[in-house]
Amino acid sequence: MKTLSAVLFEPHKPVIIEELELQDPKENEVLVKLVGAGICHSDYHYVDGHIKPGNLPLVLGHEGSGIIEKIGSSVKSVFPGDKIIFSMDAMCGFCRNCTNGLPTLCTTYGRTVTMPDGTTRFSKNNTPVYQSNGVGTYSEKTVVPEDTVVKVSDDTPLEKACLIGCAVITGIGSVINRAKVEKGSNVAVFGCGGVGLNVIQGSVFSSASIIIAVDTNEFKLKKAVEMGATHTINPDKNNPVEAIIDITHGGVDYAFEVVGFPKILNQAFKSTSPGGTAVMVGVQPPDTKISVDCFDLLMDRSLIGAYHGTAKPRIDFQWLLDLYKTGRLNLDGLISKQRPLSEVNEAFEDMNAGKVARSILNFD
Repeated sequence: MKTLSAVLFEPHKPVIIEELELQDPKENEVLVKLVGAGICHSDYHYVDGHIKPGNLPLVLGHEGSGIIEKIGSSVKSVFPGDKIIFSMDAMCGFCRNCTNGLPTLCTTYGRTVTMPDGTTRFSKNNTPVYQSNGVGTYSEKTVVPEDTVVKVSDDTPLEKACLIGCAVITGIGSVINRAKVEKGSNVAVFGCGGVGLNVIQGSVFSSASIIIAVDTNEFKLKKAVEMGATHTINPDKNNPVEAIIDITHGGVDYAFEVVGFPKILNQAFKSTSPGGTAVMVGVQPPDTKISVDCFDLLMDRSLIGAYHGTAKPRIDFQWLLDLYKTGRLNLDGLISKQRPLSEVNEAFEDMNAGKVARSILNFD
């Protein structure tokens, strides 16, 4: 079959909409017709060279939702017509990490740009085309392993729920699953894009006392207040570490870095109080390093990472949808603009200009 897809052929070049060949799903694979896909910095990192893509050409996109159109042999968890949200990560359910409640760290095959057998389902003129995180949601249709989709209820608004697979679970999960923020804590969030805004929502759900949003973009700071931030800091106007220490009289209990730059991660660490924890949520460039003062560590400070919100997607996606359906999770406020697949480059431009919280690609 043929499908239109947003393909990256070379870093620092616009993404190109190409008609690709897409094979039917093989054993333990499913064919998904896309409904919505979120525009995320993690995908643009391949375009701007922040992360070097290992294999090109590459169908971009890892955050999305859709409807199962066809299933391969041995598939048992979903059937044609089922609504799903992509999880990105394999969840075999049997490896050590899955058994220990860490399915996003599944050791079966992890995130790749191919199917688990090392082959691709996308191609152009008989040349393999790879797919981001083994998903490739910037495409009318995609084939993925059964393990990477989560079935959701028939009343799920997929054009909005696509955000749950990355922005929402990464942000909220980093607070609730990884950091385990306690009620009454003080929190700082460095970076208020799609994921950062959900760190703020997660802090609200955890009953944090003070929630400080840090960003250079005034539009994002305004959105942060809408999501529950109690204070805002623009680093272009004030030193964020000094301002945070002043607001909290000594530093925050938890600081989340949601941008992906070592300098900002260092600021987040320095903004914590003795006994505090800095959480690296943003995707840092490979091989980058930060240094911290050993005396700060001696004062019971911690620096930890958070991978995909330390999620249990088959469980977490469901309660997040329940929060949305009961009016407690603000998905609508995260969506600033909706565009067709053909405008993926314009969506990236909006994101880089700080004009949107999240843009959604819609598929008719």
